[in-house]
Amino acid sequence: MSQNNILKVKQIMRQSYHFWAGFMTHHSVNTLRRSALFSVSGSALICGTLVMGGIPDAQASEFGEKGRQKVYRCHDVQGAGSKIAQTCRKASALPALSQPSTPSPSGNDDETSVVSGGTENLRVYGTSRSYTAPAVEAWGKTPVALKDIPHSISVITQQRMEDSNMLTMTDAMRQINGIRVLPGSTANSNFYSRGYQLTTSIDETPNAAGTLNNASFDLSMYERIEVMRGSAGLLQGAGGAGGVVNQVTKKPGKDFAASGNATVGSFNNYRADMDLTIPLNHSKTLRFRTADLFQDNDYFYKYAHNQSWQAYGVLEWDITPSTTFLVSHAAQKQNIDAPYYGLPVTTTRTLWYGGRDANPTPPWGYSDYMTQQTIASLTQKLWGDWALTARGTFYDQNYNTSYNAPDTLPNARTGLTSYVDGGTFPNRGTNTSRSADVYATGSFRLLHRTHHLLLGFNYNAYNTHVGYGAVTSDTEYSDVSINNTAVVKAPPAGSITYNAADGAEGADDNAYQWGFYGQLRLQVIRHLSLILGGRVSRFSEKTRVSSPSPEGPWKTTANIHGQLTPYLGTVYQITPNLSWYASYASIFTPSVGRLTYNGDGLTPQQGNQVETGFKGEYFHGRLNFSTALFRMESVNQPVQDPDHTNFYITTGPIRRQGWEAQVDGQIMPGLDVSVGYTYLDTKVSNPKVSDFGGVFSPHHMFKSWVHYNAQQGRLKGLSFGVGLDAYSNLRGSYATTVQGGYMTLDSVVGYRFNKHLKLQLNTYNLTNRYYYERASGVWRLNFPAAPRSFMATLRGTY
Repeated sequence: MSQNNILKVKQIMRQSYHFWAGFMTHHSVNTLRRSALFSVSGSALICGTLVMGGIPDAQASEFGEKGRQKVYRCHDVQGAGSKIAQTCRKASALPALSQPSTPSPSGNDDETSVVSGGTENLRVYGTSRSYTAPAVEAWGKTPVALKDIPHSISVITQQRMEDSNMLTMTDAMRQINGIRVLPGSTANSNFYSRGYQLTTSIDETPNAAGTLNNASFDLSMYERIEVMRGSAGLLQGAGGAGGVVNQVTKKPGKDFAASGNATVGSFNNYRADMDLTIPLNHSKTLRFRTADLFQDNDYFYKYAHNQSWQAYGVLEWDITPSTTFLVSHAAQKQNIDAPYYGLPVTTTRTLWYGGRDANPTPPWGYSDYMTQQTIASLTQKLWGDWALTARGTFYDQNYNTSYNAPDTLPNARTGLTSYVDGGTFPNRGTNTSRSADVYATGSFRLLHRTHHLLLGFNYNAYNTHVGYGAVTSDTEYSDVSINNTAVVKAPPAGSITYNAADGAEGADDNAYQWGFYGQLRLQVIRHLSLILGGRVSRFSEKTRVSSPSPEGPWKTTANIHGQLTPYLGTVYQITPNLSWYASYASIFTPSVGRLTYNGDGLTPQQGNQVETGFKGEYFHGRLNFSTALFRMESVNQPVQDPDHTNFYITTGPIRRQGWEAQVDGQIMPGLDVSVGYTYLDTKVSNPKVSDFGGVFSPHHMFKSWVHYNAQQGRLKGLSFGVGLDAYSNLRGSYATTVQGGYMTLDSVVGYRFNKHLKLQLNTYNLTNRYYYERASGVWRLNFPAAPRSFMATLRGTY
């Protein structure tokens, strides 16, 4: 080989080795050069090794030292006995590998979050352009690395939302490992993990809104979604045994940035949204951000139509260098025609397969929601890394609904059923929630080691009122096809009243809970941390008959004092990238807003959970994996009454156990993955219990999404991805309503014209599989999934 060729090979080898040294040490080269070097690194390593017999030790040391010199600009932030994350000062912060360097809506190239634990507060970079986050706040009120949390955690980042074109909470939850989505209506869904319903928090503050079957806010106001699976009673109090969904709202950035999306899709789906952040003064201590949208769409089922808008604004003010005040307000209006509540079973107790576009609600039905939420918080830095935070959340929703439903089950062969005006279900009411959370976090030194402490108090009040209208007309409709309910007309004007004399009724349900909680993360010895936690709660719930009925006396349905919820966990750092954990958590879940058919409250659900597993973090937090074994035992889980689906009953003892695994993040430049598998075995003491409320989940759930951005060459700017989900059998209400195992396929193809403009086309249910996503009711709540559909989105960023 000529001397020139040898020199060229040596040069390529130097570049390739330099790339890998930098890549494995926080990607210490700029984005453009990383992209160029990656394309030749594989062939260079092979060719160079054959020609030169490997890199001389002197050269290896030289390039290794260059990488180390760059990485030493960063700081290792210490957590509970282990490194939380690799964090860098702004001078050395770099954009993520997989995306071009474009402004983010927050005004910064990378999403940041403060990690406490060192001598100063540093910022973790690099989650907005990734499929994972270096730290989450759902578990300890402050950012903690995923591998240092003795629980299973999943994160849906902004980049993941954009690539999969997620628009609603239901869209996001369908993509999270181990989560089963149970649709409830056109406006809402319930989410289950390990067989238990999840609860919600807003910016780490417990909130009842997600447990009341309400219409939920659009994803456009959230920065990311964090899901912790398993009992969340320590911080949530009266929280769901399945875990908690922490919705992290968008915050203003210090620099101007704007983005907008225009979407056109199947079923006459039209949508436009925008996101703007701007500093309001020269010093950038006063900042504002708004995220707004308008949407008009039909659905795959007949007659239904939605027109909605949402406005979100947040103002953040650094009153002093150590004091920050934040206030936000969100408002959402939804007008839904012919709301959909699923299909009834047939006369033979089987699922209807005569057309998945059937809608039992006639076209004149409606369901209108007005939802508002205000959040105010004040954070005061104290000494060292200690901080005190007070946050309040105010949630209000008004709704007005009216629809008719079949009076008889549809014939299994012909689909014929009947309607009567008396089957019309008019109702209107309000849902309100008030939440407050005050807590202090920080670290302290003891016995030459750093420990972390969280102390707090929170309060939640939930109030619901519903009035049920009366129908005075008695028109009957026979031989109505379930595929053509438009022949059923609205009751005559004036025949729907909210007068008690005509039989209208109403009910109030008021509940509150408060508690003191604490969490201590002790670094027992090097690499081993012990987490001790506990909460003492007070819970009360009462109900009464109310307007339009004559108001009756309050009836106490729950009155619990001094309920202790203990927590114990440990994390052992096997290597800097790999940890083992184990935890024990208690379950205490009052059934807020759920009554028996006789109007009585339900006994709170109680139990315990044990979990153990391994977690790994690689490429400085850009790739995370975890595995977990778990076992949960509980009593009094609420399930829907099979004879009265608006009411509930409780089960006897239930044991659930299983294991799960997931990988999220970037495995090479441009290639992002999110893959998860869950196995769950459920044993109910009463084997005759029907699955009317999510008691049983599939034994096997597999969810995956792989996305690639071409980094160079003629294909640069092109991106494509594919998602494959698979489920084993879904047990339904009856032995005859079991949905067999199924697999679905989604995809996306996109092209970035420049750093400001991108076009993408998403396809859902690519194989057009006909299956039921939920089969857990008699008169409703059996939901066929949508057929193949498309959505094109034009994204602009400035």
